[in-house]
Amino acid sequence: MTRTAILSGPASIISPEHRLIAVIGAGGKTSLIGWIAQQRLLEQKKVIITTTTKILPLHDVCTVLQEQGPDFPDRVYRALNKHSRILIARTFDTQTGKMIGLDTDIITQLHESGMADSILVEADGAAHKPLKAPAKHEPVIPFAADICIGVMGLDAVYRPLTEANVHRHEIFSRITGLAPGELVTPADMIHIATAPNGLFKGSPPDSEQVILLNKSDIPGSRDWIDEFESILNDKQHLLPCKWFTGSVQQQHLNRINHTPDPMHYSVRSRLSLSHPFQK
Repeated sequence: MTRTAILSGPASIISPEHRLIAVIGAGGKTSLIGWIAQQRLLEQKKVIITTTTKILPLHDVCTVLQEQGPDFPDRVYRALNKHSRILIARTFDTQTGKMIGLDTDIITQLHESGMADSILVEADGAAHKPLKAPAKHEPVIPFAADICIGVMGLDAVYRPLTEANVHRHEIFSRITGLAPGELVTPADMIHIATAPNGLFKGSPPDSEQVILLNKSDIPGSRDWIDEFESILNDKQHLLPCKWFTGSVQQQHLNRINHTPDPMHYSVRSRLSLSHPFQK
């Protein structure tokens, strides 16, 4: 099966107009955010990395915690003046060793302030599994998100539907109809990605949706990708969002569906910088 040429990096998914970027799903969210941040830094952009759930600290990145004082916006602004990339969170949980995320309203306010060129939000948790289904409270996506990137790991393909392989596998079963213990197929993963209560549940109505099938470097992935591509192109009129496969670890991406981009889609223009967060 013929594919499009391999594309160079995150620019194949996101554009400069995508300023508030939410990453959801499972199977490589944190690594993808790091790669996008790296690309933005090469473009000499100011980048905030944050979460609405929990993430591990980034040890070589300046970190600003909301709990450290009422002057949080000022501290974020000063940190960005000194560093091109910063990590922000509400607090640090000493028991889990993770950064606890911000409320979506705070992230939206930071976005509207214009103090950063890009805000990258890990907006979902997956307990280190390659695939997941969202619970009622998930994902936690800022309403102002320009784009939501849903990640799914190809290492879930043709593995049993168990909690070891799929986070919240009972919910995955209810949504897709796949019985626990049965093998997860590409069709099942497409189902969870496109169901109203699936991967993009609660995403803003005017945000762009992109799906990344990560870990294309693992054995057997070429045949699985062919299967995804065949299904997607048979149903391209029903699945208008962009689908990519690739390896975040090896830093390459490739679009696998050929649906024309929506002609009338437009990302929010930069908002007025009159918000009180703006210096």
